[in-house]
Amino acid sequence: MLRFLGIAVLGLLWFQPAPARAQTADDITKHIERLVELDSIDLAKNLKFRVGLEPSLHTLDADESKMTVLKDPYEVHGQSKPGAAGWYRVSFVVPEKLGKFAIPKNGYNLGIESNVLGSWEIYTHQNDKPAGLWSKDGMLTATNQRPTVWMSNAPMPTKAGDRITVAILATASPLGRGSPEGFGLRHLRLRFALGHTAARQPFYGSVTAPGQGTGLFGAREKLATLKGEELTALQERLKGPLARLDAVFKAAETERLDELTKAMLASSKEINEALKK
Repeated sequence: MLRFLGIAVLGLLWFQPAPARAQTADDITKHIERLVELDSIDLAKNLKFRVGLEPSLHTLDADESKMTVLKDPYEVHGQSKPGAAGWYRVSFVVPEKLGKFAIPKNGYNLGIESNVLGSWEIYTHQNDKPAGLWSKDGMLTATNQRPTVWMSNAPMPTKAGDRITVAILATASPLGRGSPEGFGLRHLRLRFALGHTAARQPFYGSVTAPGQGTGLFGAREKLATLKGEELTALQERLKGPLARLDAVFKAAETERLDELTKAMLASSKEINEALKK
């Protein structure tokens, strides 16, 4: 009888659910990698590259004959070389869907997102014309931005079948004496914008300073930098909001962008409340 009770107790212990493992910065990165695929597409897969500033490759009809397709589009170039620069180019036809969602037949406002280590100028042409209503002649510029800053040329009214060419001039910063870090592409995607942006941006958030930030990027930054009791307390506060990210993925399965927008907005509020405490 005692032997039977011992086996029963061991069985109960065996089938007890294991306590949920505390989330780490790496876990957040995995979430982001999956989530970003829901409403955008990667433009770096067939990216062409050429070292050097001249001749310029910013025009639509630029000669790409000296360019090569990069095996690793995120490779860093020009470390510690004064005047280090290079051009990236990619041309594509806008597909019928971005991630889980179809582009409406009458079109939708999309955006080209970019981020580059160093400084960059990004030029976009759509159906042979400069694109991006708020960009200057299809060009946007930025310098020394954190990897979490995804600069966008939205609003860009777009339909499936539109032809788009993106050209990026990347340079090390500072350029004159060179940078030990060099320059390199970090992010290049086509994504839904318009009203969806109001939920998407706070959902991913940003890193505002070392150890500080908002949204998923801020959660990852804090999980990577906090120690001891502060880290444990944050992990406990984030446990619920991160577990409920499943609601965002379920919203994507509806294939209705407005449902994803609502789910991202609700999730960002939860995450940001947890980060404030």
